[in-house]
Amino acid sequence: MGAKTWMLVLANSNAREALAAKPQLDREATAKFVTALFPGEKLELVGDGDLSYTCPPDDEVHIGCFPGVSVIAAKEFGIDYPSKLPPRFLAAAGNGVVTLHAMHSVVDWFAYAIWVNGTLVRSLRASNKIE
Repeated sequence: MGAKTWMLVLANSNAREALAAKPQLDREATAKFVTALFPGEKLELVGDGDLSYTCPPDDEVHIGCFPGVSVIAAKEFGIDYPSKLPPRFLAAAGNGVVTLHAMHSVVDWFAYAIWVNGTLVRSLRASNKIE
């Protein structure tokens, strides 16, 4: 079975510091943000959980908006080439930092990238696949 994880973190400042402060979930901002990120999708609240499960089923989005930082896990981020991230997700951050973390251990790939103000500043893709 292996391990799979894919998520985006959008932050106005240092996400680690923002989350270390144990901020409260902003439910209204979360609902608005998920609707803006996935326009035209029929979205239904399935309940509370935590964001430690970062490989949701294809028909689910796990999202939480907190002051200064949002964490999103969805199939759209299960990509092994960070450059293939749909631009709408970068645009959602505005002038901020977007961090992508994606990994699928069964097929041995990992991807990590950071965009600042919409510009890719760091990217790493690792795979055992010979191309």
